[in-house]
Amino acid sequence: MPGPEAGRSARLRRARREDIPALLGAVGGPEAGRARALRRILKTLAADVYVLDRDRRVDGVVAIFYRRSLHEGGLVAIIDALESFASGGAGEREERCGDVESLLEHAIERARKRGCVAVHAAIGVPSFAGALGARGFVAGPPHWVRALDRGEADAAGPEVEGG
Repeated sequence: MPGPEAGRSARLRRARREDIPALLGAVGGPEAGRARALRRILKTLAADVYVLDRDRRVDGVVAIFYRRSLHEGGLVAIIDALESFASGGAGEREERCGDVESLLEHAIERARKRGCVAVHAAIGVPSFAGALGARGFVAGPPHWVRALDRGEADAAGPEVEGG
C-alpha cells in the first residue's frame, strides 16, 4: 500500500458510491450511462474496485473483474481499469508511476486472495507496459474485440440450441 508521498497521506480503499463523480472519467462508453454502470459495478461480487485516497481526494483507481475460465482451468482476474489521476510536473509524474505500481500490486494481491489461477491486464495504456513487465506479465495471444450496437441485429450468427 502506498505510503505518504509529497507530504500527503495515501491509502487504498474500496470504492464507494460517493466516489462515482471522481471516477466518471475512467469509465468508457456513452457519457449518459457511466454513472449507472459504476453503480452496478460497485454492487457486484464479480468485481473489486479500489481507489487511491489521498487526503480525501480520489487520485487513482484499479478495477478487477473475475470470471471462470475453461482455458485457464479456474478463476481468472482481469485488471480492467488502472489509472492514476496525478498530473503536472516531474514530481507528480513520479508520484503517478508510484501510484500505478501500488494499484497494480494491490490488484495482483486481491487476485491471489480470491484464489485466481491467472491475472490478465486489459489495459490500453502503453506507458504501463514497464510496470506490467516488471511484475511478470507477458503479452499473450491476440484478444479480439467487437463493439455491439444495441440496435444491431446479427443475422449472420448461427442458431444455438437451447438459447
